[in-house]
Amino acid sequence: MDQYSVQATLADAKDSVVLRCVRLSNATTYVIKRTVISRDTKASLISEMQAYRALQGPIRTRHVVRLLHAFQEKQHQHLVLEHCANGDLYHALQTSRPGDRTMCAHKYFSQIAAGLGYIHSCGLAHRDLSLENVFVDANGNLKIGDFGLAMPLHGISTHAVGKSYYMAPEMHGPHGYSAAKVDVWSLGILLWMLLTGVPLVEASSDDDQAFGYLKRCGVRGLVDVWKLEMPNDAVEMLEMLLVVDPTRRPDMATVLQHSYALAD
Repeated sequence: MDQYSVQATLADAKDSVVLRCVRLSNATTYVIKRTVISRDTKASLISEMQAYRALQGPIRTRHVVRLLHAFQEKQHQHLVLEHCANGDLYHALQTSRPGDRTMCAHKYFSQIAAGLGYIHSCGLAHRDLSLENVFVDANGNLKIGDFGLAMPLHGISTHAVGKSYYMAPEMHGPHGYSAAKVDVWSLGILLWMLLTGVPLVEASSDDDQAFGYLKRCGVRGLVDVWKLEMPNDAVEMLEMLLVVDPTRRPDMATVLQHSYALAD
């Protein structure tokens, strides 16, 4: 770390800290995720490194945060990541005007969908897609980051992870879930939040009133009863993504063929 000057702490958790740093040799700003190497963190560190390496192939996308360097020092793993100067999308939306929401939602969604499609094409599922894990660079481009919960795309897990707003219904059940399909659900929740500014559900379980209505009446029923104004192609996309039965939820290749996933 003696090659870097720490400018700010961006996030601080039990075993890791995220720092904004400037490299002394070239005055370039980076983000460094510094994690304690321990018995508790070793497995997640390995999977996170594997995820970033899988994403560094010859075909890349501008919509995924790039790992630039990694090193170990004093029982800490350091991931040197590209800096996204405008922070995360959650905070960016807090300062945006509500009147711009529909236009921005389409632009942002197409970029996030492209990033997630690339991640899936590399054989990975993210499992923690959220506004907080999408970052905005100095040019306004969105990049998906934080691969601490990533796993193989076609993997099956029984461990519910991620933020409750974004978790797919099957993650609450006892039978396990497809990592790929929960990403698609999370993408749908993220789009809902881009369009409305609020989460669709507190949790996708039967004791949540909004989720119960979604199961009975579908996305369009919710849009009608709540008197929401949304473009028809955005509603179509939500109907495609927010399918309660994961076996009927599309893969990202299908999602990316829809007109709403295409950039203007």
